[in-house]
Amino acid sequence: MKYASASNPSIDGKVPHLRISKEQIGDVVLLPGDPGRVKLFYDLCDDFEILSENREYTVGTGFYRGKKISVCSTGIGAPSTEIAVIQLISLGVKGLIRIGGTGVLKEEIPCGSYVINTGAMRRGGSSIFYAPPEYPAVASLEITNALIDACRENGVEYTTGICASVGSFYHGQGRALPFETGYDEAAEIERYRKLNILNLEMEAETILTLSSLYQVHAGSICSVHCNRITDEWLVDNLESQVNLCKTALSGASKFLEASHAW
Repeated sequence: MKYASASNPSIDGKVPHLRISKEQIGDVVLLPGDPGRVKLFYDLCDDFEILSENREYTVGTGFYRGKKISVCSTGIGAPSTEIAVIQLISLGVKGLIRIGGTGVLKEEIPCGSYVINTGAMRRGGSSIFYAPPEYPAVASLEITNALIDACRENGVEYTTGICASVGSFYHGQGRALPFETGYDEAAEIERYRKLNILNLEMEAETILTLSSLYQVHAGSICSVHCNRITDEWLVDNLESQVNLCKTALSGASKFLEASHAW
């Protein structure tokens, strides 16, 4: 039998869940939720290679505009995201950028556009073990500006604001269960709207909180998959996701270029 430390496991020099080592990873890592989205980067990067596939984690690395950038799926929600973020930080990454889908709470924001979150309401769950609820989940100014510049460069429509990261897809985000009657969806959505919450998602606050605590730059850019006010869900979102990945790569590249001057 072979054993590793139960407190801080390492398997053949690699972190246990992501199954990668320090030399395999770029300084910036893009974080989609869906493992399948990692493979979109084969056509977007030079020399892109899948390094590991384990549970909800698929990790790949390639080059964009000559810069080494990695992609690591987080799975859905805070607990699996916590594992990915902590293990990536332990490998010495300098920047983390969430890329994913989100639902907006403003009627005028169309599906297929993008949201860059400057901060997040902490309702995910896992980050509470690291910092009290009063500790803010805020995005790095440097990465946020790089993502805004990338959106402008690529001519894509974007909105900035605060999201709510919620450890629930149904009631926590104001959705009735398929077999439930009498649940007031509108009341839950209205509670978020009164706080001027721009969008709902499930991972950003974990990434932002942990990155701030451990001095890593982090940001979040998401494609609008649904509008909860107009009750529209974008069924075919592949084009939007590919454009999101391109924009995030551009933002990561701009962040790395700027970081050389620090």
